[in-house]
Amino acid sequence: MTAALRSDATALDAVAALLAPDGGPAGPTRRYAVLPSPSRPRYLVPTAGRAGAGAHLRPGTGRRAAATRWAVRGALRLGAGRLLPGAVAVADGTPGAPGLRRHLGTLVGRDEVEVAIALGGPRPNRKPVLQVLASDGRTLAWAKLGVDDHTDALVAHEADALARRPDPPVATPEVLASGTWQGHPLLVLAHMDLVETTGPLDLTVAALAAVAGPASRAPATGAWWEALRARAAAGVDPDGAVAARLDALGARLDGRTWPFGRWHGDLAPWNAAWDGDRLLVWDWERSEAPVPLGLDAVHNELQVALLRDGVALEEAVRAARRRVGPLLVGLGHDPDDVDLVVEAYLATLRVRYADDARLGPLGPGQPVAAALDAAARKDPAR
Repeated sequence: MTAALRSDATALDAVAALLAPDGGPAGPTRRYAVLPSPSRPRYLVPTAGRAGAGAHLRPGTGRRAAATRWAVRGALRLGAGRLLPGAVAVADGTPGAPGLRRHLGTLVGRDEVEVAIALGGPRPNRKPVLQVLASDGRTLAWAKLGVDDHTDALVAHEADALARRPDPPVATPEVLASGTWQGHPLLVLAHMDLVETTGPLDLTVAALAAVAGPASRAPATGAWWEALRARAAAGVDPDGAVAARLDALGARLDGRTWPFGRWHGDLAPWNAAWDGDRLLVWDWERSEAPVPLGLDAVHNELQVALLRDGVALEEAVRAARRRVGPLLVGLGHDPDDVDLVVEAYLATLRVRYADDARLGPLGPGQPVAAALDAAARKDPAR
């Protein structure tokens, strides 16, 4: 599969091949509406029956995108999905040689299910996220499927992370199945009933500590720092901005001792929601340890400001420093180190982008990476 899914030009063929049987007869075909269009495939939604009306379609930006979303939902709810333009036919297999839809039905214990597939835009970690639906549109489960070495590692990584059940108040989806499909890791998770919001995610010290798990104090230039430098050296850094950022930060970290533990890696409103006194958290594919405690708090503030609100990087960083201070101190950091922990997060994020850039364009992360490099060039001592 390699890079076929990272390009809109080849993504549809790649997804159709993944949904088809892994050998054996192709069987009948099943039709999926491609949204918003076959030239920009972001969702594949079943057109038969009314199950597609339950597909989780994230709203795009602007009134036109919202109107399109509601029109599509209306057509699917009325059972008129077959009339939507831009459909694709996919081999569904047979009971003896099932396609992925049939296979997922078996894994969740249902004779008949539908699947809606979310792809998102082209980026290194693009892979199918499958919503398993009952015939009435209710969500039964979610599944992730790797498509290449990079996304295979992310899906396997998430399975490992979910095996470590965090303490309350954090709750994670139950793992229903963890196996392979066409040689790639397949992870199937139970659906969590929740109300997603687009507002800020209010994190607490208790929630961050639960994500972190067992914590320990260590030199700030210890295992985490050495691993970060190794990843940066192997990543894409054509003008040396990443190396310069790490050089400047390393000099300031020397001699400091920080609390370390696990982080989620993308803890933000699109991957977590409060349900009473529980914080429901999903999408753990970027989780890793050890990292300085509190990186999730900085990530939440920065990513919402940058990606959702369109705030400039320097302004977002200043606001994050003000807002995350009490959380970082509550996690055991010295108040004088708050700015350094924010810088440690920025370095960690930039190295992630450098690592991902080996595989192609970063998608939504590209302008953030560029802004980080511009800031590093403007103030090399940061």
